[in-house]
Amino acid sequence: MIRNSIRNKLIVFLLAATIIPFSTSIAMTYFITKHNVIEETIKTNSNLIYQGKTNITNHLNVIQQASLSIYNDTSLYGAVENGAVDYLDRGEIFRGMQAIVMSVKEIQQAYLYLSNSNKSFLFSQGNIFRNEGTGPKYVPQVGKSDTVLEPTHLSHTYKSSGFNPLPSVPVFTLHRSITNAVTMKEFGTLSIDVNLNMIRSIAEQLYEQGKEQLFILDSGGTVIYGPDPMLLGQTLEDGWVKHLQQLDQPSGNFEWNSDEFKGIHIYERMDSPYHDWILVKRIPNELLNSNARQITEINMMILIAFMIVVIGATLVISIRFTTPIKRLIGTIGKIQTGNMHADIDVKGNDEFAILAGRFRSMMERINNLIMREYQLEIANKTNQLKALQAQINPHFLYNSLQSIGTLALQHNAPQVYSLISSLAKLMRYSMNSDTVVPFASELSHVKAYLELQMQRFEQKLTVNYEADESIMHIPVPKMILQPLVENYFKHGFDQRSVSETLTIAARLGDDGLMEIRVQDEGTGMTEDTLQKLRRRLEARPRHQQEEESIGLINVMSRLRLYYEDEAEMIIDHNKPSGVTVTLRIPTLPKEAS
Repeated sequence: MIRNSIRNKLIVFLLAATIIPFSTSIAMTYFITKHNVIEETIKTNSNLIYQGKTNITNHLNVIQQASLSIYNDTSLYGAVENGAVDYLDRGEIFRGMQAIVMSVKEIQQAYLYLSNSNKSFLFSQGNIFRNEGTGPKYVPQVGKSDTVLEPTHLSHTYKSSGFNPLPSVPVFTLHRSITNAVTMKEFGTLSIDVNLNMIRSIAEQLYEQGKEQLFILDSGGTVIYGPDPMLLGQTLEDGWVKHLQQLDQPSGNFEWNSDEFKGIHIYERMDSPYHDWILVKRIPNELLNSNARQITEINMMILIAFMIVVIGATLVISIRFTTPIKRLIGTIGKIQTGNMHADIDVKGNDEFAILAGRFRSMMERINNLIMREYQLEIANKTNQLKALQAQINPHFLYNSLQSIGTLALQHNAPQVYSLISSLAKLMRYSMNSDTVVPFASELSHVKAYLELQMQRFEQKLTVNYEADESIMHIPVPKMILQPLVENYFKHGFDQRSVSETLTIAARLGDDGLMEIRVQDEGTGMTEDTLQKLRRRLEARPRHQQEEESIGLINVMSRLRLYYEDEAEMIIDHNKPSGVTVTLRIPTLPKEAS
């Protein structure tokens, strides 16, 4: 249906010409946009996480500076060194701890333990609470470092009693060892509980809650801050946490695909002498790809709208183009039935209208001739028309051969198909109006010709091709190679021979000329015949004559037209039998150089 209808061909072509490039553009746009969005998202969030790391580090530095006030306040340091043995020392401790708590808004409470007197003091709710008895004291484990950060936990009373504590809240604690810088003797420890208000405020600016996740973990995987309050102070054993702990880079990103989460992790390490935290942001693929999907959806909507317009335009164009043809075909059908006065109704000024007008004029002239001429003349015209109708158009014959070849394949006759294809190639090449063709086309034409000849002579003939690939593009005059080969079958092929070899070679000579050689092992020719043929080739005949070796003379005459005296044909014996014909021609015709 599509093959026989111009209208359907137009529709299919226009739709394909629209859908294929537009769909390809959408696919490329999606993948490129997706890649760029991911890259830009990673870059933007890396900068954001780095800024968050800087702000959190500054906040921790402020807390650390507050803890150092126990050294900067000489009165407080003296009271700690004395072990708070009198009420004056206790007053200094109250004042100093109050100053520490009030120095930073996020400090929840401060705890001081004096090792040389086994006393502890807790400043909370604006009051100082003491544990100076023999009961157990809370002794922080600072270790070798003078300062450590305890991960997030619920606040407690540090084993102090006698007051109503506030409800426990999540805090992280800075523990500092109080040591004499000269003697390195430890006097005690200072513990500062810090609520998460500042950390939470900074963190909430770094991610989109409900869509992304942000964690602050210590080196052991304990959650300092997380999107789920239930995870605070918990140690995560997830695979992505273990993978993160194995990374050596101070910052970076990695992909993670699991049943629980698929997306990108962007991290920054916050290293200092007293803490080793990791700030990590988790962005799911759904969020990363949302922008690319939005662009794709917009493109799809544009495509659908555009396709509606294209389909409408295609129908209009196809109908507009094919309606005049259908009318003309209908008129021709009426004329075929004998109605020589059928009206040709095609309006407009395009090619179809011109064609209809010319056809109308032709029909009017025919009608006038019919009316003027005798019945005998009418009969002669009818016979001439039938003769014209009986002629086979070369294009029709070529298409018919293609159909026959297809039928041969359907009936499992591939050799028949191959021979028909070769014959079709010969016809198509001969119908080509070009006078100059690439050498590859000329060689392909000869191969098709030889395939038919080899089938004719069965296994008696072997053909060798020795053509360099570098010369295939060089233009040569059309039909200069087949006459050389055909001359071999007309004059040199010995059907009594068991086997003969025909060699077709082509190369670029050292002098820059293209050399084409046809060499056979046929019957050859006598020396006298060879000399006569050479003289005839040099004589430049003015008219072609139907005689022996006319193919060679015709080829040489055409070569002289293209290349003048620069073309050369060399004919010689081939030992032990046969003839060698060599053409030497420039790589460009004289008119093209």
